[in-house]
Amino acid sequence: MALVGNLKDLKLANIIQINCIERNTARVAIRSTDLTGTVFFAGGAIVHAEYGPFVGERAVHELLTLEEGDFKVEANIEAPTQTITTPWNSIVLEGLRVHDEKTANTAPIPRQLFALLSGLKNVQNVFVLNYNGQVIEGKIEAIHPLALTFIWYKLKKMLNLFYSEMFQFMKLRTRNGYYFIFEFRPNLIVVQTDHRVITPEFTTMVKKVLKQVSIK
Repeated sequence: MALVGNLKDLKLANIIQINCIERNTARVAIRSTDLTGTVFFAGGAIVHAEYGPFVGERAVHELLTLEEGDFKVEANIEAPTQTITTPWNSIVLEGLRVHDEKTANTAPIPRQLFALLSGLKNVQNVFVLNYNGQVIEGKIEAIHPLALTFIWYKLKKMLNLFYSEMFQFMKLRTRNGYYFIFEFRPNLIVVQTDHRVITPEFTTMVKKVLKQVSIK
């Protein structure tokens, strides 16, 4: 029996994870507006994909940027050819980066976010990074911004949680305090604190602020 649905309810990243972890031989067909795409799986990997004019990894990257579209997953359908050899988690990670890069200029950071975060106890600095490691709001000192985005992605890739809500923040210790990195798509919010901060209480407060601002 085929599985059908919409990407609004089940993201392609999750569909890929399920089929690769379960080592399914399957085809996912996706229709969005006037374009169609297909992704083929075998032996725990993505082996072939097509979407509009794109073939291979680029097709998967473009499909991962879709916010909605009808999909159909059919089991035991083999790929007509193999155009992909890269591990599936690396492909998904790059696809999400492409998605975030495309939307970065259309999602401005609410100005009240800085005031709310800066007012939290033990906070010394707040700044915003895009996924290319560029500072788009605030100022940063003592550490290269690209290093923070690299560490963020590396850790998420190691944990295979780069598209999961389970991975909510990262904490880095420095000589003078900590860097707390939170995902606020399509960007990263970095909050610099002193050593006196109490992590559970602080991260709970930051997540409340981010949720409050995102709802408005």
